[in-house]
Amino acid sequence: DMVYSCKYENGTIISNGAIAGVSRTPFFTYEVRYTVFDDGEISVVLDGNVKEKCVWLPRLGFEFKTPYENSKFSYFGMGPNESYQDMHHASMIDLYESDAEAEYVNYVMPQEHGNHIETKVLSMNNGLTFEADGVMDINVSRYTPEILYKAQHQDELFGNGATNIRIDYKNSGVGSWSCGPKLAEKYQLKEKEIHFAFSIK
Repeated sequence: DMVYSCKYENGTIISNGAIAGVSRTPFFTYEVRYTVFDDGEISVVLDGNVKEKCVWLPRLGFEFKTPYENSKFSYFGMGPNESYQDMHHASMIDLYESDAEAEYVNYVMPQEHGNHIETKVLSMNNGLTFEADGVMDINVSRYTPEILYKAQHQDELFGNGATNIRIDYKNSGVGSWSCGPKLAEKYQLKEKEIHFAFSIK
């Protein structure tokens, strides 16, 4: 992640940057605006462009960490089981309660888990609330993506002492060549112009 500029104007922090692989041209350039209001609410607005020759993105969004004891939460979105663009027909939109421990899915090989699509509001038990202007994908976990990627077996999986919260614009579907056919285009995050807005209260 490279930051080209960062400035403060009338209560808004404006950051311009790009995301790229090591020694590669950026695949995503963006502007993100954080506006802090008198009552403590923070507005987050992301506008960006995906490189034309970029095939598709696995996901795009933000990561937050809070103390692990604050792992209980409620959300209005697709649940109660994990849901993705191509795996949600056993779920329905409603108001649900959960915690980071319950969100873990005991796959044979540790991997990302517990995503919820079509979410409007996520409220942590410490009073922290995330609300999308439209909808968002959410994830609350004991583990970071890095920890899950490195663990080959359950006994290699250790929490980082935090509740890891993801607020995503979107995730691509979970189907892939690793266990079946190529992910269908309609489940791929292929948009070239991205606008994503949510608030933190």
